[in-house]
Amino acid sequence: MDKPALISLTFDDGLRCQLKSGVPILDKYDLPATFFLTANTWPIHKDGCSHPDWPKVEWNEDDVQFLRSMIQRGHEIGSHSVNHKNPDFPNLNFNLNFDPKDEAEKSKRLIESWLGGEIPSFCYPFCKKPHALKSAVTAAGYRQARAGHGGHSYYSAQDSLDWFDVDCRLISENENVDGWMRPGCWHILMFHGIGTINDGWRPISVPEFTRQMTELAKHRDSGVVEVVTFKEGADRLRRPK
Repeated sequence: MDKPALISLTFDDGLRCQLKSGVPILDKYDLPATFFLTANTWPIHKDGCSHPDWPKVEWNEDDVQFLRSMIQRGHEIGSHSVNHKNPDFPNLNFNLNFDPKDEAEKSKRLIESWLGGEIPSFCYPFCKKPHALKSAVTAAGYRQARAGHGGHSYYSAQDSLDWFDVDCRLISENENVDGWMRPGCWHILMFHGIGTINDGWRPISVPEFTRQMTELAKHRDSGVVEVVTFKEGADRLRRPK
C-alpha cells in the first residue's frame, strides 16, 4: 500500500472569520491547521488594496487566550509579517516604509511574546518573496516559509526543497477534494476568507468550507491522508518515515 498523502491547511491574514467560522469546523473534525497572523493590533486588515474592512485578530487579551487554546488543540500559529506590505508597492496607501528585517524579526518576537512559544513558520505577504525579505526570514530563525501558488504544491521526500520557498495551492469554491491527495506527497493548501467578500479575500462560503472539511475528514478516517500543520509537514519531509 502506498504511503498516505500529507495535507497542510494554511490560512492567511489572521482574519476574524477564520477563527469564528473556520476553527469550529476544523475542531469538529479534529483537523489541525496553520494560521499565519500579522503582528499588529489594528482591528481591520490593512494592505493598501481596495476592499471592505475585513476584521482581523487584534491581539487583545481575548484573542491571545483563544489563540493559545487553539495551539493546545493542535493548531499552529505562524507569522505573516508585521504590516502585510506589498514589497512591489511598499508605500501604497501606507505611511510606513518596508523594512524586511523588521517585518521578519519583529513579527516573530511579538507573536512569541504574546503566545509564549516558538514561532517557526513564516508566510510571505501577497505571496511575494523578494531576496531581501527571504534573507531576513532565514536570518530571523524561522525554519520554513510558505510562499505563493506557483504551480508546484506537491512535494515528496525525494524533492530538493527550498524550505524558505514552499509552494501552495489556492483553494476556492467548488473544489474537488479528491484531487488534493497524492500518495506519498505533501500538499499545502491556502485559504483566506471564510464567509463572504465582507470577511476576506477569495472567500469560501461556510457551507462550502464545511463540505470540503467533511470530505477531507472522511479521507483521513479511511487512512488515505494525514492532515498536519505546516510545521509538522515540513518536519515529516525532513525526516521521512
